[in-house]
Amino acid sequence: MVRSAAAALAVLILPSFVSAQDPAQEPVGTHTVVKEDTLWDLAQRYYSNPFEWRVIWNANRGVVDDPNWIYPAEVLVIPGLPGEMPAEEPAPQQEMVEGVPADLVPFGLRQARPVTEGARTVFYRDAEEERGSMQSSIDLDYTPVSSDAVYSAPWLIGLEGDPANDGSISGFADRGSRSTSIRNYDQITIAMPAPARIGAYLQLFRVERTIEDVGQVVIPTGVAEVQTIGNGEVVAVVMRQYDRILSGDFVRPLMTFEERRGVYAEEVSGGSEAMLMGFAGGHVLTDIGHIAFLDLGSDDGVTIGDEFILFGDAIPTAREGTLQVVGVTGTMASARVLSMRDDVFRQGVVVRLAKKMR
Repeated sequence: MVRSAAAALAVLILPSFVSAQDPAQEPVGTHTVVKEDTLWDLAQRYYSNPFEWRVIWNANRGVVDDPNWIYPAEVLVIPGLPGEMPAEEPAPQQEMVEGVPADLVPFGLRQARPVTEGARTVFYRDAEEERGSMQSSIDLDYTPVSSDAVYSAPWLIGLEGDPANDGSISGFADRGSRSTSIRNYDQITIAMPAPARIGAYLQLFRVERTIEDVGQVVIPTGVAEVQTIGNGEVVAVVMRQYDRILSGDFVRPLMTFEERRGVYAEEVSGGSEAMLMGFAGGHVLTDIGHIAFLDLGSDDGVTIGDEFILFGDAIPTAREGTLQVVGVTGTMASARVLSMRDDVFRQGVVVRLAKKMR
């Protein structure tokens, strides 16, 4: 299999599903594959955007069975790209609800909705239940994706600028604290010009590193609950810690995620393909639990709990590795490695949707 370690990308604007080639797209030429070529690299070469790899693949389905495998001497058609998208209409004037921007109301500027009572993960153990029924753990309903897995999932933003945020951590609420690290149950002060409500939950996060020519990796560091509000700032208490929390970390309203006990992803056939853009950490070797970024998101129908499979080349039905979606934006998904036979997940490999949440 030929692959390349880097791909150029000016901005992080990812494509949605691509079906058959548009009849209006006229071929602009052909390309004879040489060693080390990948569809990712060819899209960068001819379109200056590696995320257009599906356009080349769809035009060459008769030659390329698996987008992970193209071979020297194959001649590929390079089609033209679809026409320019129409200009976006001007954004309507912001609607206000009780003095709060309407688009912020669902995202935390109100009492956060608690996790459903009784929800539990596969690690839950009830001593009385175990003694009384001796029920096998395989018979117990569990939550396929926990709220902590979702709230701690990194995501990608563009190469320039800070992630969208509503403020940042100023420091400890106790000005006399000498600690350098913020931990669970510490009270912190947050510079937050936008209005907040007592009891609302805030996600804490920061930019951790950059994937060359792809985007910036944003990691959640914790969750805090607003206790008091003041003039341009709030005092909150840290309720969850996922990484080292530091002054300067950004904040935003915590999205609402409800754990779904006993609801599991179901097998699908002919699922869509996604390309792996990189990893959240700078690991030399990939391992179980690591987070990978895929170039499909909620705009493409991807939801939390979906599973993507990497199939082998020699035996097309052999599963080499499995990824489970734990975070999603409109244009990308964060997926954790559930299983793998070897170090098979690398930038540029293509995975297929195999299980879908209902």
